[in-house]
Amino acid sequence: MKTIIVTGANSGIGKEATLILAEAGHRVLMLCRDSEKSARVFEEIVARTGNESVSLIPVDLSSGDSIRAAALDIKSRHSAIDVLVNNAGVYVPKREETADGIEMNFAVNYLAPFLLSHLLLTTLEASGNGRIINVVSALYEKGVVDLEDLMSERSYKVGRAYAGSKMACVLFTIELARRTQKRGVTVNALHPGVLATGMMRHYPAIVAKLFGLMLEKAERGGERIAALATSEAVQGVSGTYFFKSETRALKISDRESGKSEALWRASEELTGMLD
Repeated sequence: MKTIIVTGANSGIGKEATLILAEAGHRVLMLCRDSEKSARVFEEIVARTGNESVSLIPVDLSSGDSIRAAALDIKSRHSAIDVLVNNAGVYVPKREETADGIEMNFAVNYLAPFLLSHLLLTTLEASGNGRIINVVSALYEKGVVDLEDLMSERSYKVGRAYAGSKMACVLFTIELARRTQKRGVTVNALHPGVLATGMMRHYPAIVAKLFGLMLEKAERGGERIAALATSEAVQGVSGTYFFKSETRALKISDRESGKSEALWRASEELTGMLD
């Protein structure tokens, strides 16, 4: 039995992955917003799977303080974690800032995985074969990390902000994989597919319905997350990009890849890791 954390486990592919992992008998920690929906989904998963080792840990992934509190809670209960799935994501049509003053897409899609991974790294290391899975999007290919405007204050377009946050997460995946080579922790990125998930709620109903007819069901994404979290075939594989169930070469320009260290330093400052 593995101990597996899934962020955004109350809907979409996060919920589907949690169901699959719970049915397989794993201990799953659902990191979700403190809401009636999260409680309802948690109860549903326990009832459907009969797995009493599933637990719900409230967290607001747009808040650094909330992420730190959740990490402390996890470490107080578990001396070792086998897998961290950074799955939660947002797609925010109009520019918003978190209570910490961070642009919302950047905060949830990138800084939350950055901070949570750092806070739980020693706990993952303690398992002997810890895994970090960063759920990204093939749209990272269109992403640009603007080091002079990480908060998208100069101009805001949701597609650009979203793709930029996913590019940042891919660069983080590669850099963290390099830094953990000798620590018994692997770090990989996963594009789970173009799926019918809650992201579509931001579109007009008719558009969302039409897209829904063409997209894969969320269950397929959940299956891919669960496989990458538990398969012995990928043990020891790190710094790799999985497109659905296949490995693919990353498409990152030299200009973007050259921003990794500066992005890392900026992220440490933004998350207070340097304090």
